[in-house]
Amino acid sequence: MTTGELRPFENKIVTLTLTDGEVMKARLYFVDEEYQDVIVDVLETTTPERYQARETSAFCVCVADIVSAAEYG
Repeated sequence: MTTGELRPFENKIVTLTLTDGEVMKARLYFVDEEYQDVIVDVLETTTPERYQARETSAFCVCVADIVSAAEYG
């Protein structure tokens, strides 16, 4: 996907599918065109072990790693 395709999802809860097969439900806060990434608050994921040792739920996801995005619900 591109930053332009992701921008309409800012401040919405979305389902993101990543290139490695992970599917996450997340609040997409910000699309950064300069760094080609998005800031998300991970609400649910198919790979929770990636996020268990962290003290925050906000993460940076590279736009190139996002296969698809859809508004949740």
